[in-house]
Amino acid sequence: MTTMHERARPAHVRAGTRSLANRTRTSPSIPGRLAREGKLHLLPLYALLRTSELAREGIDNSGSYRFADHVYRGQAHGALGVGTLLDALLLRLRAARSMRSRFFHARDEILAVAHRHPANRPFRVLSVPCGIARELVEVEALLRAADPPLLARASFFGIDLDPRPLELSRRLAREAPGFRFLRADALDPTAYPDELDVIVSTGLGEFLPDDALVRFYGICRDALRVGGSLVTSGTRRDPVSDYLMRELAELRARYREPDELLRLLRLAGFTDVSARMDAVGLQTLVIARRSPHEPPLTGGLR
Repeated sequence: MTTMHERARPAHVRAGTRSLANRTRTSPSIPGRLAREGKLHLLPLYALLRTSELAREGIDNSGSYRFADHVYRGQAHGALGVGTLLDALLLRLRAARSMRSRFFHARDEILAVAHRHPANRPFRVLSVPCGIARELVEVEALLRAADPPLLARASFFGIDLDPRPLELSRRLAREAPGFRFLRADALDPTAYPDELDVIVSTGLGEFLPDDALVRFYGICRDALRVGGSLVTSGTRRDPVSDYLMRELAELRARYREPDELLRLLRLAGFTDVSARMDAVGLQTLVIARRSPHEPPLTGGLR
């Protein structure tokens, strides 16, 4: 079986020339832009928010892997005392609580598939783009405690275009032998290992147009074994969080309703798709399984 390490990477991946999808910020200085646009009332809020570690990461790096991991961990940090209090307040906002639900969705579904997995077959999981692959590390720890024989057959893969979260993921995984991390583009099908049981991808779709998202879903479908699951999500717009992200971080996300997300998955060739809303009502939590009776792809989005 061919693994991702045995496949050649395209030149654009080796060179690192592809931009990260979530890097939507364009202004060299957000305070300068706010001043030019006459939005002086937002400058005190901007300064205050920068005392929060969560907000500062969102502002400086367009809601990066550290931003997501901070939400997933749910631990408040900040500067000057008030920053920690503000961070805790931001973590209790609807958007943050909803974003955290996609982490638990991914972790819990990997475990559910693992518990149903045949005893005589390797168990293979991929997170793409993995960011800081906390869900994989937590699954490994839970299996190590509850099912060592299954863990011995498990392989955990992570793909990301940014080398920094890959290194942080390696540290978090403590260089455990079951983990492999590769710098590659999520839209490069040659980077994917074969015969995956689970692919986890949350957060990427919010920064891809429909045609690219259908292409990405199709790549995932092809990398799954028959019966394998794509665990993904989509986000509804929250007016307060969207306003703050657009004005103070220039983070521009694409929001989709559940029906729209399911339509794109079906265009990518999935026929066995289920979805539910999280408790907050902003995240569509999706499981798309590769069915043995799926028709051939028709060329993507029309």
